[in-house]
Amino acid sequence: MSRLRCHLSSIGADLATPRGNVLRMLLRVALVTAVVIALVTVELTSRSGVSWRLVTFTYQANLLAALYYAWTLASPRADARVGVRGAVVLYVVVAGVIWNLFLTGHSMGYTVANLLLHVVVPGLAVADWLLVGRGVAKVRWWQPFAWLLAYPAAYGVVALVVLNRLGRRAPYFFLDPASVGVSSVATNVGLLAVGILGLGFVLLALTRVPSANVWRSQTELACEFTPRA
Repeated sequence: MSRLRCHLSSIGADLATPRGNVLRMLLRVALVTAVVIALVTVELTSRSGVSWRLVTFTYQANLLAALYYAWTLASPRADARVGVRGAVVLYVVVAGVIWNLFLTGHSMGYTVANLLLHVVVPGLAVADWLLVGRGVAKVRWWQPFAWLLAYPAAYGVVALVVLNRLGRRAPYFFLDPASVGVSSVATNVGLLAVGILGLGFVLLALTRVPSANVWRSQTELACEFTPRA
């Protein structure tokens, strides 16, 4: 009776398998394409174009996402920057959730551009987070705090302080003291901070379980085969 033992180690093998690589490329090409189509549509069909909309969180977050995922297509090693990737996913999801819950009545509704930026892109980003490389790179417990402070908090300061002092109103009514009052703005800022932080920890928790198309990363897989006599 003979016994065959084999040990196989792999690091980030999802990017090495054809299925994982194809899925990764499809999701990211679709995401970048969706953002480009939305921006071009707005530029061609609206009087004011895209430029003035770049003051909004939605357009900034989606532009950041398009740039990041284009970078990963050009350089797969960019996937190792899990902190950047998590931040990008969080920001487009926050933009989508807030718009769908509170802002559809304050905009033109589900136009092609709004549908792409507030529904399609967040959905693709979440799908990519869940299906591509999940569990390969570890998200640190403190990173959701960094995601909150790195951009949303800074954006809030700019919207509340800089724009108001320059004579421009905050781009969102719930951040505009003239519309809802100072106390309501303070409450809204606190709720937004808690919500964004909570979503960040949800993304962190999802990374603890490897995705289906990922081999065990940085671990040794052992197999035993014992043929019958």
